[in-house]
Amino acid sequence: MSNGDEDEEEEEEEEEEEERSVVQEITDYEDGKTTYLYDNGTYETVYHEEEQQSDCFVATACYGSALDPHVVFLRRFRDAQVMRTRIGNNFMRIFNAFYYSFSPSLASFIRCRRTVRFIVRCLAVAPIVYLLRLSCYLMRPLSRVSREASILGTGVLFALICASCIWAVLALVRVLG
Repeated sequence: MSNGDEDEEEEEEEEEEEERSVVQEITDYEDGKTTYLYDNGTYETVYHEEEQQSDCFVATACYGSALDPHVVFLRRFRDAQVMRTRIGNNFMRIFNAFYYSFSPSLASFIRCRRTVRFIVRCLAVAPIVYLLRLSCYLMRPLSRVSREASILGTGVLFALICASCIWAVLALVRVLG
């Protein structure tokens, strides 16, 4: 096969990937795999043993397993959506430099303390996961137009929702205090 044919095949595969979205996610905890069913009728199975290097340290410590659905969602969002865009790659480069500077030691601290694990999970990680899911859901129609725009929109919307929640909590504390 010539080099031009290989390039054409790769472009066709990328176009096919961009046109599909996840319809159903099936996680098999015993076998350590997740199968994603797409709206175009295709499916993909991800084996989580291969992903142990890329665990989300703090979320894994809070939920107790890299196979917890919340952790799988974070990892899948990062790997299957964010990292497939230029803007996402640039963001993750900056984020990883910050996050991985402290997350392994923070995760070790959390993992060994049941009460701390519960508090961090309830007050930080779970809200982040749910707000990110909401942002993804609201930006999903934009992904049909542009993956880059969808990831940018998801990030901006997520930041605005987080800022609004923090502002609401501070306002409530001020009113009650």
